[in-house]
Amino acid sequence: MAENTDNNKASQEIHLEGNTYEIIQNRLNKQKGVLNDKLIQLNDARKEVFGSLETKLLSTDRINTENNSIAKDIIAIGNICIFGYNVHIGLRSITKLSDVFGIYSFKDGHFHSESLSILEDDNFIDSFTNLFKYYRDTVFVKFSVINNYLYMVFQISDNASDIKVFKWLIEDDKLTYIDDRSAHEFKYPPQHEFEWERAQRDMQQEGAHPHVSINDKVFVETIGGDLTIKIENNTDSGQGLYSEPVNNSDQTLDDAEYQFADLNNLILLKIKPYQETFRHYIYNHKVKEVVRIDTIKDAAILLPDQQGVIFSNGYYLQTGEHKIFGKSIPSMKYDKTIAAPNGEDYLFVFYNPDDGVYILMSYNIIEQTVNTPIICNGYTCFDDGTLVYFKSEKDPTKHHAVQIWQTPYSATDFVPDIDTNNYLYKIGNKNVVKAMAECYNLLNLLNKKDSYEGLYDDVMQESGDIVDSYYWINEESAFSIGQPLSEIKNIASTAIGEFEKVVQAKKEAANLMTDATQKTVALKKNIGSTRYEKIDDFIEVLASIRKLRGELITLKEQKYIDTEKLVTFDEELLESNDKISGKCVQFLTKDTS
Repeated sequence: MAENTDNNKASQEIHLEGNTYEIIQNRLNKQKGVLNDKLIQLNDARKEVFGSLETKLLSTDRINTENNSIAKDIIAIGNICIFGYNVHIGLRSITKLSDVFGIYSFKDGHFHSESLSILEDDNFIDSFTNLFKYYRDTVFVKFSVINNYLYMVFQISDNASDIKVFKWLIEDDKLTYIDDRSAHEFKYPPQHEFEWERAQRDMQQEGAHPHVSINDKVFVETIGGDLTIKIENNTDSGQGLYSEPVNNSDQTLDDAEYQFADLNNLILLKIKPYQETFRHYIYNHKVKEVVRIDTIKDAAILLPDQQGVIFSNGYYLQTGEHKIFGKSIPSMKYDKTIAAPNGEDYLFVFYNPDDGVYILMSYNIIEQTVNTPIICNGYTCFDDGTLVYFKSEKDPTKHHAVQIWQTPYSATDFVPDIDTNNYLYKIGNKNVVKAMAECYNLLNLLNKKDSYEGLYDDVMQESGDIVDSYYWINEESAFSIGQPLSEIKNIASTAIGEFEKVVQAKKEAANLMTDATQKTVALKKNIGSTRYEKIDDFIEVLASIRKLRGELITLKEQKYIDTEKLVTFDEELLESNDKISGKCVQFLTKDTS
């Protein structure tokens, strides 16, 4: 009886040891759930203390103009709006302010026409009148606010860069005209918030398949007929993680141009094959993934807290999460970023000078997602966060539909009622938001698969950093989120060794699977090409099938191997075996055998 008990214990120990990694994962999943629940509670409490403005559609209204016009832009100055448009009225010799601008107050969700008194400065009117007098093709383009100055931008020819700009000082919701000589001040911010580095000759590595080493993290080349991105420093092989054809298959490594930006886990690549234009990619060093994103050519902006990069049609995070929103609009420029006072929402604005199109992308650093982008021809935000935007009609009209949204993008001095006695108030909203954002980044890591390099090293590092960075992390009033974080750190430290074993086992299984695939393909090819003129031909092929089927059966015991694929290979070989056996019988029944 004792012997049976000992055997059972030994069996349990062996089973436990074989599933150590799975046990660790289950423990992590449990703490991940605890942390997520506590974060939800903390966020609800935070919103109660500091208030919360969710983004939602409030209403649709219309702005009415005196004449048929094409709407171009809108800007809020205090409680009024300046609406900019273009009117084409036959042979009128003088263009008036009312042919380009309308002033509207916004009350009770509706726009009401007001006088143009805010713009009736004699110097401005003279400059405005002369502009249209001497440049007959002049059209209003857009408003731009830089620091405390409003710039009215006009295009004076077919060239979008040929502009005239009127400058106003914004002060206490009033406008003071400055001059019409400030076109040089109206400029877009840097379109890439990082420096592109050009790969030098000493980064080239020679071999049968030479390539360029990018910080020893990724390896690129455009030779042999395709652009290849490799994750292994192996010049003996031309195969890589990602490849696509190039136009000139005879080019050398020196013929292409390679530029890159190293942003922690992300390597942004800018590659120009011989006699082509630049192609743009993002390589994630942790998840070993390459994505081609050509809109990076126009603009790529860093997300807050180095969470990743955003561009005019999507975003890519350090953890590998990314999203592309439909078809891109070419030649979009980065215009500005509007930070909400809640510390968690950021509005990234992109603009196309040729077509007058805006793309508004709202990013939340806690959820680490972008709302569906707003594509419009003009927008503005009031001090309370009310966002107004419109899409221009194709034909001139007197009635311009606008959508009115509630958003968190209020002015920094617009403060809701706050419970100053609450402990979270003493911590500060932005401090809580920053900690929550780091926690959700940790949760994203915990959702990663085993292919993420150094997963548990990063989990242990990030969980430890959060616990060490915030003095309030273990306070009950902050829902003790430090407790599951500490548990996650401890569990992750024990998972590192087991994780490496699993990664190694999966690599071994992948290599064995590749070998089995190659053998199966080669044998099937041999079966089809054999002429079967003598009995030895049948015997040799049938023996090869039997041998390989035996190997496939043995491989099924290998952990992490693709058993379904092995079964498919075995079934294919069994079918071939039956056909060859049948042919062999027919051969033996012939008189000439």
